[in-house]
Amino acid sequence: MALPDDPSAETTHLDGLDQRFLAALAARRQGDLDSAAELLRGILKVEPRLAEPHLELASILLDTDQVAEAEQHADEAVRLLESGPPWTDDLPAPVLKSLAWGMLGESLRRRANSDAVVFGDPREFELLMGRARSSFEKAAALDPDNAHADHWRFNLGVRAPSATDDGDAR
Repeated sequence: MALPDDPSAETTHLDGLDQRFLAALAARRQGDLDSAAELLRGILKVEPRLAEPHLELASILLDTDQVAEAEQHADEAVRLLESGPPWTDDLPAPVLKSLAWGMLGESLRRRANSDAVVFGDPREFELLMGRARSSFEKAAALDPDNAHADHWRFNLGVRAPSATDDGDAR
């Protein structure tokens, strides 16, 4: 595992982070979300430029209804993956990017459906839902097997391009 930005840079500060990441994944599988989140936050304190811990932490935060913080971590995972290669090579880069875009879309969708937004300014709702649609569309384009993104892309009104589309907006 190397840093996404500069593979030639000294990376001794990364030593052991991969094991901590695996321990976080194991804690999550065992249902210990607090320990998993703590391990992931510890990794990000050492090296905040790793997309995968941001993405995993965003997922845990969504599972615990901490939507605003989940959105921040999903957004950072997207930014990091769009600007450089992933830290791990466990998943192909397009699949990992799809997961990040899908996580961002899910965070935005859930925030849009919160009482504060639903009963607030309708423009904020439309803005968030538009961003969620766009995120799910990007996720589905990156990985056609991403069923979650495809489901929400369809249900939020973003249609899949058909074989007869020529790219023009109609």
